[in-house]
Amino acid sequence: MNHFGGNYISKKKITGFILVFIVFTLIACSLYGINIPLPSSYIPLMIAANGVFAFCSIFAQRLIIVLYKVNVYEDNDSLIGYFNKYTAIFTSGINYYIQNVLNRLPFLVNKLLAICFFLSLVWIGFGIIGIYD
Repeated sequence: MNHFGGNYISKKKITGFILVFIVFTLIACSLYGINIPLPSSYIPLMIAANGVFAFCSIFAQRLIIVLYKVNVYEDNDSLIGYFNKYTAIFTSGINYYIQNVLNRLPFLVNKLLAICFFLSLVWIGFGIIGIYD
């Protein structure tokens, strides 16, 4: 804690966030080749990454949920730990919360809605890319 009563933000946490920001900015810059400008290219990148995790969640839902929890919620005070944390939040944050809700449903409803969620991410991803063409 600092002297104002708030939580202390460590240099490792800030450095981990900056590294994730740089990595995803470089990946997002590759979308400039298909006419998606830089600030807007973060959204299709996030949708595509969540789509990959949504597809995997159709077959291994609990594994994807646990993977997110391990990366985000476990206390790991290292640079790699913070890098993994912010990467998981960016790449599978939306999917985690949806799969957490779907996990409470009966099996067939769960899988049907998981497939619908994956297809909706694909639809949204191509819709966003279509805006810039």
